[in-house]
Amino acid sequence: MTRGSWKFGAWSAGGQIVISALLTLNKLWPDDGLDVLSFWIYTVWFTISVIQFAHLLRVRRNDAPFWDEDEARRSDWDRRGRQL
Repeated sequence: MTRGSWKFGAWSAGGQIVISALLTLNKLWPDDGLDVLSFWIYTVWFTISVIQFAHLLRVRRNDAPFWDEDEARRSDWDRRGRQL
């Protein structure tokens, strides 16, 4: 996973968390049977989004040394290119 794909995944998971939380809160006091079903669907969606975001944070922590090494290699390559 690259740093850019991680940022995209984190922003999309964050957006899903916000949207699903708002939808869940909207259906918290159901009027009929379908609202109860949609409440549980939105609750499951919220839970999955939080799990996805937690997984991305774990990936970020575990892959940080590799990303730092890649950035160091790129900066070294840029430095050598400027010396030519």
